[in-house]
Amino acid sequence: MSLSYQTSWKYLHTTYLSPKVFTDRCKDPQLERAMPTIGCSSVCVSLMEPDIEAGVLIGFKHIRGCMDRVLRNGFNESAIRTHRFNQNNQCRTLSRASLFNPTKEQERDVLGEVQLCSCYGDRCNSGAAGSRFHFFTVFFIVLIAGFLRPPWPDI
Repeated sequence: MSLSYQTSWKYLHTTYLSPKVFTDRCKDPQLERAMPTIGCSSVCVSLMEPDIEAGVLIGFKHIRGCMDRVLRNGFNESAIRTHRFNQNNQCRTLSRASLFNPTKEQERDVLGEVQLCSCYGDRCNSGAAGSRFHFFTVFFIVLIAGFLRPPWPDI
């Protein structure tokens, strides 16, 4: 979770579950290699929220993790099914009000939009495993194809 969430945590802890680490390395692919990761039994997600100061968009804040361990009350299951986040790798921009389940003690309206990306494996945490998987899949297909050559000689 981006560092800016840590400074506002007293307001956000009723919406989000505590992350493993607060860092700004999530937005820079070159710096994410040393990030701690966890295995997910659910879909991995990346959530990007606009970082607005004095009405000016200065970038995006990032939250990455398992879908079932990001929001205290979970994501709205209807929105997840409708947009098929649990079936496809994809990104969509949606309103917080339609995507987040409200807390019982929530006094304020949930405003704005967020971008939610879903993915499988540990590709939310690092592209390395996804790349390794792709490399070995292609390698074994090529290897097997080499053994399945037709028995007749090339002409």
